[in-house]
Amino acid sequence: MRRDTLVRACIAALLVLPAMLAGAKMARFDSLAEDLLPRRQYDVAVQVGLDGHGEAARVRTFAPRSDWHQQVVSEESIGPLPFSTSDVGLNREAVWSGGQVPDGVQAEYRFSVLTSDVVYALPEGLPVPAAYPAALASDLAATEVVQVDSPEIAAALTLAGADSGDIASRLTAIHTFVEGLGSRPFKGTTDALTTLRLGEASCNGKSRLFVAMARAAGIPARLVGGVILESGHKRTSHQWVEAYVAGHWVPYCPTNGYAAELPSTYLALYRGDEALFRHTSDIDFDYAFDIHTQMVPSPNARQTMGPLNLWALFDRVGLPFALLRTLLMLPAGALVVVFFRNVVGLPTFGTFLPALIAAASGATGLAWGLVGLLIVTLGVVLVRALVQRFGLLHSPSLAILLTAVVGWLLLVSLFADAVGLASLAQVALFPIAVLAIAAERLYLAWVERGPRDALRDLAGTLVVILGCYVVMNSLALQLIVLGFPEVLLVIVAADLYLGRWTGIRVSEYLRFRPAMGVVA
Repeated sequence: MRRDTLVRACIAALLVLPAMLAGAKMARFDSLAEDLLPRRQYDVAVQVGLDGHGEAARVRTFAPRSDWHQQVVSEESIGPLPFSTSDVGLNREAVWSGGQVPDGVQAEYRFSVLTSDVVYALPEGLPVPAAYPAALASDLAATEVVQVDSPEIAAALTLAGADSGDIASRLTAIHTFVEGLGSRPFKGTTDALTTLRLGEASCNGKSRLFVAMARAAGIPARLVGGVILESGHKRTSHQWVEAYVAGHWVPYCPTNGYAAELPSTYLALYRGDEALFRHTSDIDFDYAFDIHTQMVPSPNARQTMGPLNLWALFDRVGLPFALLRTLLMLPAGALVVVFFRNVVGLPTFGTFLPALIAAASGATGLAWGLVGLLIVTLGVVLVRALVQRFGLLHSPSLAILLTAVVGWLLLVSLFADAVGLASLAQVALFPIAVLAIAAERLYLAWVERGPRDALRDLAGTLVVILGCYVVMNSLALQLIVLGFPEVLLVIVAADLYLGRWTGIRVSEYLRFRPAMGVVA
């Protein structure tokens, strides 16, 4: 009875203490999101490849600028070509250039950005001004591809109901009209009139039609070009629109349905009717965007988290923030393992091996992580079977297995790199000792209890790894644990509760359900 009372008291204390600490921390910060919670950082690599044929070559693109929507954290250039950036009008041009450029040149411009969602509330009843400053003249003018003065544009304005009313109602009507057109990924430049006549277009055609109609309605508007930030490798860029309202450039994206708002996944690279890339003629040229995301501490949190500032500590000693995230999420993964073993009754190889494998799979992704685990584990099992024939002692055998794990990891990574599977190549980051122990236990289970039991334990391990991966990679849980590390005490309380678990396991219930039904 005394032990049960002690456990209950400890659980209560472990629940109350983090609640008090979190409450005190929240009361200290003016803005929880900006000062306490981590931010999503996008790491972008603009990759270019060209065959210069031994002659002078030049490639121009655009570099992002920091503004109300996006903040450039860092940038660098990698490759043999000289690289420079310069301000040209509203934009930052990024240029690679060189003389006697050979074939097969590869170069990268890398940068990291923090972005924010932006939402505007347009005032009602705001009239269209009779005149604008001279600096906005180009944002009201007709061009070859934005045919503001065309009678067809005027007719479309009337059809949309955007030829009268205040600024907000006109922009809403234009956005609704253009958004309602069909979408088709046309290549090249699609002008406003072509979009209107076809009734469909890609993002650049829809955006030009929006700009033409807005200018015809007396509202300055301009194109914005950039990239939608999605993890992976891509070649597609994107265009949207900004309309000038009461001294502010308000974003619209008729392609994806954003009106007076911009999601954090939009990265602006240039403003105006520009081409994303221009390069010397008569050269073979290709490009791609390689995009990755990571959670990083908010800029204010590094200074305001107090004496137990783990983020600042990791900064000082030069450790990556991703490592802190992994360390703080491991107890949550361990709790998942405890739940599956004690409550569900699933067998696993090792107590916390699934949590460690799930953490390592953060670099590969779950699917490739499991593929890498199976390849390496089964490969090492074969090596273990061969080593068994020599009758070695346990420690030398385990040392050979560690070497085999290293060899298999390198082989898998080399193969993945050769066939272009970048995620699978990251399997080399898996914990070597854990894989060796997993392979050893699979082999022993196979020899001592038979293939059926060994494969059952392997299946249970894979299921628990899946559960750990889902929990440990939950963005909501990561935000909570990173912002409030005291939540780890709640996890300890849950471990204490499950440690005293005396109920029937799910696997036992399923196993004995027929007998239980007979008794009933």
